[in-house]
Amino acid sequence: MVLGTPRHWRPSRDALVAGVRRGAAPVLDRLPRRLTMVLLPAVRRLRGFQMSTVAMRRVGDHLSAGSGVLVFGLGRDSSTWEKLNEDGRTAFLEDLSEWLELSRRLAPSREVHLISYATTVDTSDYTSVSDIPVPSLPPEISSRQWDVVVVDGPMGFAPDTPGRASSIALAARLVARGGLVLVDDFDRELERRISATVFGRGPDEVLDPSRPVGLYLM
Repeated sequence: MVLGTPRHWRPSRDALVAGVRRGAAPVLDRLPRRLTMVLLPAVRRLRGFQMSTVAMRRVGDHLSAGSGVLVFGLGRDSSTWEKLNEDGRTAFLEDLSEWLELSRRLAPSREVHLISYATTVDTSDYTSVSDIPVPSLPPEISSRQWDVVVVDGPMGFAPDTPGRASSIALAARLVARGGLVLVDDFDRELERRISATVFGRGPDEVLDPSRPVGLYLM
């Protein structure tokens, strides 16, 4: 027992979970890609992210050497996206500077770009793609077409958060012909409505009823 620790002290559940995840991270980082694909549900639990493993596996099956994956939003799944695309280029667009700095500390080689949104959920009543304001992007992002674009940011759970009108509009511009666009949180009205406005149709599939992701084949 550590000196000064109460005899009946027990770590909280959150502390235990955090400790397990820290311990698991180096092991997960060393997993080969093919094993990561097989073990995605376990990887999801150990990493503690929310993105659907059904959607991630679909992306993994679509990728080949040299593929480009662009992800709107940083999170606990970032390293898994990089693992699935380990033979290609994976870039992230984030609007919260604190998340960007944390990511750079944890993964200095990760490609992350800070962008700023001018939208909010409660004002995202756009009926035309041309009405949706989009942030300026660094040329190294806007100068290429991406094989997969994942819309998992910015935040869109409250009226004063940016919402994903801009990122969905940008996803349609940046995805390559034959590529995939994934829109997470597809159970939310804004994501469905803006996607229909931007793509002019419903999704080709809605993956994973327990964690709906709209899939658009371009």
